[in-house]
Amino acid sequence: MKMKTHALLIGSAISLAAGQAMATGFAVSEQSVSAQGTAYAGAAALSENASNQWFNPATLAGLKKAEITAAVQQVIIDTSFKSNGASGPGDFKDLDPVVGSAFLALPLSDMMTFGLGINAPFGTKIEYEDNWGNVATDGLAALSPTTGDRYATMSDLKTYNVNPALGIQVTDNLNVGVGLSYQRIDADIESAFTRLEGDDDSYGWNIGLTFDADDNNHFGLAYRSKVEYDIDGDITFSPLPLIAQGTPPATANALAGKYNGSTSLDMPASAQFSYAGDLSDRTQILFGVEWMEWSSLDKLVIKHDGAPIPSPVVQEFDWGNTTRYSAGVRHTLASDTVLRFGVYKEDSTQNSDNRSPTSPDSDKIGVSLGAGFNPTDNMTVDVVYSHLFVDDADTNLTERGVLNGSYELDADVIGAQLSYRF
Repeated sequence: MKMKTHALLIGSAISLAAGQAMATGFAVSEQSVSAQGTAYAGAAALSENASNQWFNPATLAGLKKAEITAAVQQVIIDTSFKSNGASGPGDFKDLDPVVGSAFLALPLSDMMTFGLGINAPFGTKIEYEDNWGNVATDGLAALSPTTGDRYATMSDLKTYNVNPALGIQVTDNLNVGVGLSYQRIDADIESAFTRLEGDDDSYGWNIGLTFDADDNNHFGLAYRSKVEYDIDGDITFSPLPLIAQGTPPATANALAGKYNGSTSLDMPASAQFSYAGDLSDRTQILFGVEWMEWSSLDKLVIKHDGAPIPSPVVQEFDWGNTTRYSAGVRHTLASDTVLRFGVYKEDSTQNSDNRSPTSPDSDKIGVSLGAGFNPTDNMTVDVVYSHLFVDDADTNLTERGVLNGSYELDADVIGAQLSYRF
């Protein structure tokens, strides 16, 4: 931030980059129950069902029957903030979000399959109880007794994605795919200082290929472009940050209010590589690497009309790119029931100096167990359980008062998925 005064006033506007405890940054990994069962290892190389098109549109070419896949996952998050020193009585509110997605695969010929995905690739929902964080000892303590509320009280960020795609079989060993994403973002971010509400629509694209080196070794490679948003909305300022600068309360109350605001935000590009190796007719070993370009979220330039601070305000992020490494195994029983196991390790985008209270993101390890059943010849039901071991996320912020402590996170995911072929 170029000026501390600007940081005080803009408050929660920077929280557009809100955290999702289940994935790096604020990405939502939970798009496929079957892929989650192997911790996403092999997801861009397999054509298990229509949901694999999210990871690689080329997997559509491996589906030779029309198919609908729908998934729902319950995320159970246990998060708390432990202050270094005296703390207020508030903490996180218990929120257990539900994530849903749906995918269609429709063969157009023996060589070409159309796909359609509807999902939510980015998002967060975080709420704090009143008076959380460190006990304030500054000049604002009488009006704002704890520092946590000044950084975040609520974060509600949603994206909606519609992604038509096409998978083409080029040769017996090579498939290619291409897709187009329409995305919409809705954001409502609030702190004791400000509230930001805004939305926008934008587009992106994705491409991929799958390659069978031989009958037992299968590879997938895919890339998804960044999505660039120009968000228009409203910024509401409270009197607190103006009073903190010495503005008389009557003047601060007169200046506070709602103003037009706008900013640009880039959702990160991603690339992934998958491998599936057949150890036998029934057992596969799976590997995967996913890279996300979070460094594209280097700063926000927030423009506003009529607010009591100069425009624009520049907020630096300095998030780092991340990589997820995953490994898994897939085994089919004689009854055609599929058993899955996987583990992944994923980096954090942040450190203690740039960790947002609305984004308690940290390094994590995820472990998954899954299974797939076939009640009828044309129906598959998949289930999954995942547990995430998340490193404590230290933070040490001073812009709006000292917020010094550690986020402790623990998370579980349960999910079910239905695939129907017709």
